[in-house]
Amino acid sequence: MKFLLRLAAAIDVLNAAIGRWMTWLILCCTLISALAATLRYGFDWGSNALLEAQWFMFGLVFLFCAAWTLQVGGHVRIDILYARLRPVVRLWIDILGSLLFLLPVCLLIAFDSWNFFLIAYRTGEGSPNPGGLLWWPLKLAIPVAFSLLSLQGISEIIKNVAALTGHRALPEFRGGH
Repeated sequence: MKFLLRLAAAIDVLNAAIGRWMTWLILCCTLISALAATLRYGFDWGSNALLEAQWFMFGLVFLFCAAWTLQVGGHVRIDILYARLRPVVRLWIDILGSLLFLLPVCLLIAFDSWNFFLIAYRTGEGSPNPGGLLWWPLKLAIPVAFSLLSLQGISEIIKNVAALTGHRALPEFRGGH
């Protein structure tokens, strides 16, 4: 169990670091948005690349912060019911939910989206808009992000099983996010 807990801790560190780094894209997105608006309204000059960069950055934040959000208990659940359950019941719900829903869906999306990335990469898929960006790099982010979310799901399962077996303290309820 010690090895598995060290593995879970390494996954947690990785996803927290990626999540924190990705939050800087929100600032970049805001600055690019301000630049695009200034150029459009101040100088009557627009850029599809700037608009697409904003969309891409928002998508990257959403994708790559999902694992970190899972780690800190920020995903949506019915807290009014969940909070009233005993900690052991909450652990079982989290374990079964991860095994039956989270991991299968994440792995399916990661596997399936890899083919979409490969097609986009091989064809050099880019924006149909003049001056737009390449799209295949963003399509690579989808399987990578869902793989990271799968890893975080595994980390959460390990930590919850460790709590059930007495190798770790029962977690506090992290509701109200």
